[in-house]
Amino acid sequence: MAPTNIKPITVYGHYLPFPNPPKVFILLKLLGIPYNHVMKVASDDPTLEDGIKHPNFTSINPNGRVPAIADPNNNNFHVWESGAILQYLAEIYDTDHKFSGKTVEERSMINQWIAFQISGQAPMSGQLIWFSVPQGHLLKYGEKTPDHVLLRFRNEVRRIYSVFNAHLEQQKAKGSDWIVGDRMTIADIAWAPWTRTMIYMPTYDPTFYDEFPAVKAWFAKMEAIPAVQETIAELTAPAPKN
Repeated sequence: MAPTNIKPITVYGHYLPFPNPPKVFILLKLLGIPYNHVMKVASDDPTLEDGIKHPNFTSINPNGRVPAIADPNNNNFHVWESGAILQYLAEIYDTDHKFSGKTVEERSMINQWIAFQISGQAPMSGQLIWFSVPQGHLLKYGEKTPDHVLLRFRNEVRRIYSVFNAHLEQQKAKGSDWIVGDRMTIADIAWAPWTRTMIYMPTYDPTFYDEFPAVKAWFAKMEAIPAVQETIAELTAPAPKN
């Protein structure tokens, strides 16, 4: 149970399809922690006051990326990088270990899968998206992505999901539908948004996840969780006004 009488945590984020901020919102909702969402603009312009490169934000996250949080319940402590934020929130607010590890071994397994997500799934998927969508490499550099570059990242994404799928199959054989142990943890929360982003990108191959049935089944369970659905609804950009 989360501590009572806590002040809202400030969360700096973007709308979808940016996949890292949703991790934070999902966990906050699951823990019942109040928060204030500060929308940042994904711009490299350091003079844009609401942008991620303005000094008022790089003083919080020197990398100039979202998500980041400011915790008024802990001397306005700043945390940036989505994996680090999940671990911080779990350590401070998940006092019943409902979504975090109850033992050193369990915490280690959770941290391993979070590390693999932020070092493998996220950057490799991000590169594949960047080189695939017209708004990425083509728009910035005015040239088509070489075939061997696309092949490199497609193969690496498939390798990563093969590892993930094999692990989920092992978990299923033990009677679990989740990444670690017998319940959803912050490891599952870390993996879900990038899995969703891959599905909804314009270059997504609808047969891609058919190669990974355990991932497909796990993702369906994640998408059915109310906190995930509420986060998707909250972070879906409103339609532009005419």
